[in-house]
Amino acid sequence: MAMCPETERAIPNCKQHKNSLRLGYVAVSIATFLYGGNVIAGRLLAPNVPPAALSTLRGILGLIILLPFARRATLRPRLNDFPVFMLIGLLSVTIAYVTFAWSMQNNRAISAAVIISTSPAVTLLLLALGWHEKPNIFQIAGVVIAFAGLTLVSCEGSLKRVMALQFHKSDLILLINVIAVSLANILVQKETHRYPAITTCTWSLFFGTIFLLPPGLWEIIRYGWHLTWWEWLLLFYMGGIIAGVALLLNFEAVNRLGSGTVAMFNNLTPLVTVILAALLLNEKLLWYHTLGMILALGGVFLSLRRRLREENSL
Repeated sequence: MAMCPETERAIPNCKQHKNSLRLGYVAVSIATFLYGGNVIAGRLLAPNVPPAALSTLRGILGLIILLPFARRATLRPRLNDFPVFMLIGLLSVTIAYVTFAWSMQNNRAISAAVIISTSPAVTLLLLALGWHEKPNIFQIAGVVIAFAGLTLVSCEGSLKRVMALQFHKSDLILLINVIAVSLANILVQKETHRYPAITTCTWSLFFGTIFLLPPGLWEIIRYGWHLTWWEWLLLFYMGGIIAGVALLLNFEAVNRLGSGTVAMFNNLTPLVTVILAALLLNEKLLWYHTLGMILALGGVFLSLRRRLREENSL
């Protein structure tokens, strides 16, 4: 019987495998589009809502969306797996949300979008260092290109700043965000082989939100702030849609495609963010933003070239 080249499985299973991959690409594409608007929403809300309070409200809204679906899951997590969920929640929710909200107070949306697009480079580097997964030549090229884009945008196209390695503090905080999310995606890849994506996503969001509650509630009580109706809509978008729907789609895509491939798709997020930033925030698109975005997108096609060729041969 003919076998599936990549997975050593029979042809009927090969067809099922290809359908699973297609669903993974659909999931990550939708999530990438939604995450593009997240930067805009965060930039608009950041001046009015303290970072920990904003992060806590996002987590609560996300749980409201996910809990009804999670209750239908037949496989319940074991107690000895809770530490992993806690770690994923700490990285993908607690650290990621707070660093994102803080950096949005001090960073332009376009610059933030391109910095976030370096997550593929960081993910592949972490996989190589911590999990001994050697990248291929195309992935290595993607890493180099992505970091070139990060350096160009962070230094605002100034060769003098590049040579002096002068970065904004908010850029470095956002880079912590990228590292935390990359680590979380790698851990998610291991967990979703044992549990459905909805289970991993919901429990991780639950623990991440629990960790946010003390500082979040303190900021809510300490600082008085008022939101207009459209700002509440933005908050629901960041919470219910991003922390709920987009996070679930991202976890599902990691399960089907792997953390490295999903990370490469994140390079497409700046396209949506840049367009929305120009339309809604009146931010100017400067030459180094354009070049940085081209470098980021180049990493996607280079890194995915070999995998797509293998999948087409199935």
